[in-house]
Amino acid sequence: MNSEKEELPKQTETIDELMAKISQLEKEKEQYLDNLKRAKNDVLRLQSEYEEKLKQIKEIANFELVYYLLNILDNFELAFNEVKDDAVSKGFYLIYSQLKDILNKFGVFEITEMKKFDPNLHEAILTEKCSKPQCDKSDDGLIVEVFSKGYVYNNKIIRPARVKVLSHN
Repeated sequence: MNSEKEELPKQTETIDELMAKISQLEKEKEQYLDNLKRAKNDVLRLQSEYEEKLKQIKEIANFELVYYLLNILDNFELAFNEVKDDAVSKGFYLIYSQLKDILNKFGVFEITEMKKFDPNLHEAILTEKCSKPQCDKSDDGLIVEVFSKGYVYNNKIIRPARVKVLSHN
């Protein structure tokens, strides 16, 4: 046997060391927990940002598609004026109304305010001087002709109505 006795550490020193170790481990645990919470919040924020960006991309893509479809609506309206055959005109009208219904379902609506010129809704292509003698100018800015209809998409102007406006200048 070994002549030297192995001494065990004093019980109070061991308890103090263990308590210090527990305290250190608890601090580390809190740091890891804080890091985990921050990481979770970052992931949730990034997910929210991603969903918002995706929504914006879809809206931009739909906006462009709708803009081109509006030209088709215009062409149908031109065809109504040119086609004299009732059967063909009726066929055009059915396709036109279906296309218009689909656009309405996706939030595209015609601008219906066509009395007074509003620069937020209309684009003045031409002006016409008032020819009335002794005019009181109350009809200044009155829309006298619509060249092409205007449309809104999800409450945003996709295309202003192109109009002729009465002027007194």
